[in-house]
Amino acid sequence: MKKSKKTLKMLGICIIGILIVVVINMLKGPEDPFKNLQGGKVLYQHIEEKNLLNNPQSDSYFVYFYEVGNKKCEKANEDLKKEMTIISNVYYFNIEDTTLKRGKDFDYKNVTDYEDITIKQVPMMIHVEDKKIDHVYYKASDIKKALE
Repeated sequence: MKKSKKTLKMLGICIIGILIVVVINMLKGPEDPFKNLQGGKVLYQHIEEKNLLNNPQSDSYFVYFYEVGNKKCEKANEDLKKEMTIISNVYYFNIEDTTLKRGKDFDYKNVTDYEDITIKQVPMMIHVEDKKIDHVYYKASDIKKALE
C-alpha cells in the first residue's frame, strides 16, 4: 500500500515536470532558423539593411528575406539550409528587424536605394548585380531553382 502511494506520488511529480517543460517550450516561441551559434562557425551570412544593395563583400549576390515563425517560409528555409554547403553568396535578412516598407507594389527595376525596397511577401529573395536588383523570387520553388 505504501509503495503504491509512493509510486503514484512520483508519477504525479513526473507528469507535473513534463507539463512545465511543455508549457515553457510553447511560450518560448519559434527560433530564428538562420541564427548562428555563439562561438561557433558562421553558417549564415546576415546582411545589414543599409547594405542590401551595396554589399562591400560582393557585386553579385542573393538576399533572402524571411520572417521567424512564418509558415510560408518554412519550406524555403529548409531548402536553403540544404543548399548552404554549396552557395556562399546568399545573405539573410530577417524582416522583423527592418524599417523597409511592406506592400503589394514592388517595381524592382527602378530601385537604386535600399530604402525604396518594398517587402511584398515572405519568403522573398532578390538577386543584386552591380548595386541594382536584377531579379526577384517569391515562391519557395523559384528560390530553390535560382540557387541550383
